[in-house]
Amino acid sequence: MWSEPLTAASADDGRSVVTVTVLDGQGAPVAHVRCDYNRAAHTGLFGEMVITATGGSPQQRVRALVLLVRQALAAADALGLTRVRTEAAARLLPFAERMSNLRGRELHAGGRFDLAGDLHSVRTHVLDTTGADGSDTAISPSPKLGEGAGG
Repeated sequence: MWSEPLTAASADDGRSVVTVTVLDGQGAPVAHVRCDYNRAAHTGLFGEMVITATGGSPQQRVRALVLLVRQALAAADALGLTRVRTEAAARLLPFAERMSNLRGRELHAGGRFDLAGDLHSVRTHVLDTTGADGSDTAISPSPKLGEGAGG
């Protein structure tokens, strides 16, 4: 188990990258995601979520992923972005679709899916279905989700 509470923070390089990190209760990083953005196009790209620490319970691992999404969407909103996009592997597609309330579109590469939509709609859905601590109120991800999570 990781120490509680889990919290998320973001760091903007001021040019085109926001890195979101989830920290345990002692301030140690447990997960991160790189998000690229283009202010001129008002678009952000949510990268691969990575659990970096061992020992988290399955529920903590899922909460860490939820916190990554919540913080990335908050950062995108603060940057004035209006469109968001991500890719998900087939095994993570159900989680990505539930989190975003978007339907994935299969890419030519096979086994990967594209999800894109309006930031406001996605963020509203996420805020309505998850808690500030990463708990979910309407999302029930599969138990394997926190194991080696990646987009």
